[in-house]
Amino acid sequence: MINKLIYLDSASNCRMRNEVINIYKKYLDYKYFSNPSSFHYYGRKSKSYIEISREKISKIINCNPSEIYFTSGGTEGNNLIIKSVIETFKIKNIISSKLEHLSVLNTILDIKKKIKKFYLKNDNKGNLDLKQLKKILKKNNNTLVSIMYVNNEIGNINNIKKIGEICKRYNAYFHSDCVQYIGHFKINLKKILCDFLTASSHKCYGPFGIGFIYIKKEIKLKKFIIGGLQEKGIRAGTENIYSILSLYKTLEINNKNYNKEKKKIKKLKIKCIKLLKKNIYNIKFNGLSNNLKKSSIYILNIRLPIKDDLLHIKLDLKGIMISKGSSCNIKNKSHVLKNILNKKELNTTTSIRISYSIYNSILDIKLFVYELRKIVDNYYNYLIII
Repeated sequence: MINKLIYLDSASNCRMRNEVINIYKKYLDYKYFSNPSSFHYYGRKSKSYIEISREKISKIINCNPSEIYFTSGGTEGNNLIIKSVIETFKIKNIISSKLEHLSVLNTILDIKKKIKKFYLKNDNKGNLDLKQLKKILKKNNNTLVSIMYVNNEIGNINNIKKIGEICKRYNAYFHSDCVQYIGHFKINLKKILCDFLTASSHKCYGPFGIGFIYIKKEIKLKKFIIGGLQEKGIRAGTENIYSILSLYKTLEINNKNYNKEKKKIKKLKIKCIKLLKKNIYNIKFNGLSNNLKKSSIYILNIRLPIKDDLLHIKLDLKGIMISKGSSCNIKNKSHVLKNILNKKELNTTTSIRISYSIYNSILDIKLFVYELRKIVDNYYNYLIII
């Protein structure tokens, strides 16, 4: 085992920034302890901090503060938007893709009403068929489209701007799961024609259990969680003030350090791709994950020319933490890979996802490739001996 633990699973959860940890501790001070719905001084003070956070976040993503609603994270946000839009506007059709996060796919499957469900075709690289999107929208009115910005497993960056333009042309509602985008990349909602989006804190150096949704100002949705009047009644429940303040600070720090940290992460990914190609024969990359312009620099999905379902465990025993796919799939069987790879590729190869953060180094990448090569080499030596 190597003499250090290497964490390469940041698409699942990022380590909190040290600055955010210190801020979170500070917010635990008595000044912030009161219920934001209380009308006394402490309550009003707590409420003001939530509204300050809402305003600060809105400036970072360029929208109106009234368009931001705090949630517990991506899964709740995706559920809230999809179910509320369907209920509010009596949606007759929903368009998505088989490559979406399970919180979108399973929410769509859970819809009990008679709604036509369409899934865009994709090629073996995960590119979505936007011509099909036009054809479906041309024939079907009153439609909700839900397509993610960055795929959490293969890192593909979808052309959200173009999708938004298509949706606007055909008067369709457009929702985008932006959990793997917001916080890592800059976004300007004035230039992206989406009606709704979802964001989460723990994917981009913030605390667990907090996120937000964006709902375009002109759109009024029905209540999702019934109770008090928090978050304009759409999402009732006492607000998580400590995490809301930490979320805003996380995004603020990320935005400030954007250029420097993007450069660092890009170097890590370039180095990793280079070393993998040099050291492992016939290695492949799933989706567009090795394309620096068309995929997230934070995610790399690797396909090895061996079949070893215990590969991630072997790496873990060496002190290297990676994943086989989305951590939300407890069985760790990737529905994304099933939809982009053929049966032979699925049955004769092994795929793993690595994802970087600012806390990784070139040494981490070198040690990862070194241990991975040893496992692959041993596998081939075993075949030769047999």
